[in-house]
Amino acid sequence: MINTRSFKRIAASGAAAIAFVCAAAPAQAQLHINLIDNGGVVGSPAEQGFRIAAKYWESVLTNNVTVNLGVGYSALGTGIIGSTGSTRYEVATQDVIELIHAGGNSALDAGLVLPTLTAGSYNDPSFGAIKGVNMIRNGAASGSLGINLATTQYDTSVTRNNARLAITAANLKALGYELPSGTNDANVTFSSAFSFDFDPTDGITAGQMDFIGVAIHEIGHALGFTSGVDLYDQYSGVGPGASIGAQVNWNNQTAGSALDLFRYSNDPNNLVPKAGSALDWSVGTAAYFSIDGGLTQFNGDSLFSTGAYNGDGRQASHFKDTSSAAGGCDGYNQIGIMDPTFCYGEMGVISATDLAAFDAIGWNINFDVLANKGFTINTAQIRAAVPEPTTWGTMLLGFGVVGGFMRRRRDQKSGVALAA
Repeated sequence: MINTRSFKRIAASGAAAIAFVCAAAPAQAQLHINLIDNGGVVGSPAEQGFRIAAKYWESVLTNNVTVNLGVGYSALGTGIIGSTGSTRYEVATQDVIELIHAGGNSALDAGLVLPTLTAGSYNDPSFGAIKGVNMIRNGAASGSLGINLATTQYDTSVTRNNARLAITAANLKALGYELPSGTNDANVTFSSAFSFDFDPTDGITAGQMDFIGVAIHEIGHALGFTSGVDLYDQYSGVGPGASIGAQVNWNNQTAGSALDLFRYSNDPNNLVPKAGSALDWSVGTAAYFSIDGGLTQFNGDSLFSTGAYNGDGRQASHFKDTSSAAGGCDGYNQIGIMDPTFCYGEMGVISATDLAAFDAIGWNINFDVLANKGFTINTAQIRAAVPEPTTWGTMLLGFGVVGGFMRRRRDQKSGVALAA
C-alpha cells in the first residue's frame, strides 16, 4: 500500500482582504475548477487525468464557486504518490457552524447535528468576542506547553484552539467566503516516478496506479477533507515538529477543520460528564464521522484514520484503512475514495460516505445522499461519462500564491491565511 498524501503546515504570509459574499454570485450551474499548470502537466498524460478528476467534482458539487487549483507532475518523496497543499484561513468556529446550517439544501443538511457552542466567549484580537466548542484533546506535556499523548482532557475552556478553525480556501468558498483574486486555492502535485494507468475503462493495469482515482482523492483534500488532528500528531512527542511543538501553548493554536466538527468518539476514557459520545480531536483515538452528534457512525462504518506518527500510521485527514482478504486493496471494501492508501492495480471508488462528508462541511451535492447510502461510482464509470478532452477549454497558466489576513466585521466573515 502506498501513502497518497503529504501533510505540511507553513506559517501565514502576505496581506489581503477577504469578505463574506453578500451579493449574488456570478451565474454558473455548478462548481468550476480552474486547473493551473505548476509544471510538467500540459501535454502529458497527467493533463487529461487531472481534467477528468476535476470534471467529476464539478459534476457532483453545485455550489456557485470557482476553485483555482494548481497542478504539477514531478518527482516526490519515496512512497508518496500525490501531495496536496491548500491555502487555509482561520475563521471563527461559530461563523462556520452558522454558515453550514444556513447554506445546506439537502435532507442530510436538514438533519445535521453540529456541536453546541459554549456559553462563554473568547475575546479574539482579530474577530472580537467569539464562542467555541468543547472537545476531547490531548493534554499538555509541561504546564501549558506541548502535547502529552499519554493523556487526554475534556477541553471546556474557550480559547483560540476551539474558537477558531483552519479551513481550506476551497471549503471557505463553498461556505460563502470571497477570497483574494489571482490566487491558487490549493496545489496538487503527482509523482512522475510512479507508473500510472490514465485510462481505467479497461481496468487498472497490474503494477500501475489509478491516476484519476488518486487525483479525485487529492482534490478532495483541497475541497476540505482535512483534520487538525494531523497537526497535533505532527508536533507531539513523536513527529517531525516535536521539538517545536514542545514549546507551544496549544490553547493558542488553531488546528481544527470543518470536518473536525463531525469527528466523534465513544469517549473511551469517560472524560465527558454525560453518557455516550463526544467531539474528539485527540491523536490515536478511534474517532468516526457522524452527522447525528456522535450517536452513530455514518452508514455504520465511517472510522477516521488516527495519525501518521502516533496513531495507526495513516494521516487523520482520511477515513480508516480497511482490512480485507485483499489487504485493504479492494476499493469496494474500503470506506471510500478518501481512504489513506491506493494499491497497484486498484480502481478508485467514490462512496456515499465520501459525499456525505463533503455535504456536511458546506458543499451542496446534486443528489440525496441519505436516500442513496449504498451509492458507489468507480473511475471507469467516471471516465466513460466525461466528454472527450478536445471539447474542453484551455488550461490556465501563471497564477501565483498569496496568503491573506482579515478581521471580523459585523457583516463579514473573516480569517487569517495559512498555507498547508
